[in-house]
Amino acid sequence: MASDGAPEVASTPKITTRVETPVPVEAYLLTDEQSTALGKAENTLRERCMQRFGIQFHEPTTELKGPKYVLSQYRYGKLDPAVTAQYGFQVPGQHTASDLAKLKNAGTASRSNLSTAQLGVLRGTTDPSVKSGPGGQDYNGQKVPAGGCYGEAKKKLGNYQDAPVAVDVNINSFQKSTEDKRVRAAFAKWSGCMKKEGFDYPTPIKADGDPKWAGTTVSAEEKQVATASATCMEKYNVAGIWNAVDVAYQKQAIEKNAQQLDAVKKDIEHDVKLAAQVTGE
Repeated sequence: MASDGAPEVASTPKITTRVETPVPVEAYLLTDEQSTALGKAENTLRERCMQRFGIQFHEPTTELKGPKYVLSQYRYGKLDPAVTAQYGFQVPGQHTASDLAKLKNAGTASRSNLSTAQLGVLRGTTDPSVKSGPGGQDYNGQKVPAGGCYGEAKKKLGNYQDAPVAVDVNINSFQKSTEDKRVRAAFAKWSGCMKKEGFDYPTPIKADGDPKWAGTTVSAEEKQVATASATCMEKYNVAGIWNAVDVAYQKQAIEKNAQQLDAVKKDIEHDVKLAAQVTGE
């Protein structure tokens, strides 16, 4: 432990164009693949429930096709000059608001084919202003479960969102790392390097988050700034220093919350295994 209470760093990796090693907290957070598998299982359980009532129903799994990313990949910014020269600060192949809207509309379309009574089976209520109702009504001689088939599927599969304790470790370690004097010193070197290139930003976070890059088109200026940032990051191993400090804070928090996080990991393993049993995948 450092004199200011910050955790000691055992070693600092050399990170150039990408982060190769997952940060520790990833072991306690759902991967994209796990979330997709659990979503498919929940949809399967909904469909089986509806079929039990004699209703044919299919709701698409909210899965976006495209590149798969790990949490660490862009945690410390865009690091590869060859990529930033083309995409600026944007993520290659990232999904747009239009992609997300299409998924949402697909789900809406599947529900629009149901009658009011059938919607009551799905949601446990026929009131369109309420997302989930108590159920209990009769349909084809059977009682609708609490929350409808949505509720039944959720009850069987459980709540598979990221556990708050893991989310807190993830967010807090990152925030603390950006405030740590070792990282701030690296940011200062990066900022000086950027000024020599003609760009005035105090931190890589500010450069990446510049409102000028909010549009859908990647400008020539954005590409220039992002490439200069990536080059300066590599020159002073900013991502390596940042990662080492971030990981140190994570390990400190994981040790402090070891019992809760062990339980989280077991819950994830249980839920993923159950999902595989449901879908047969």
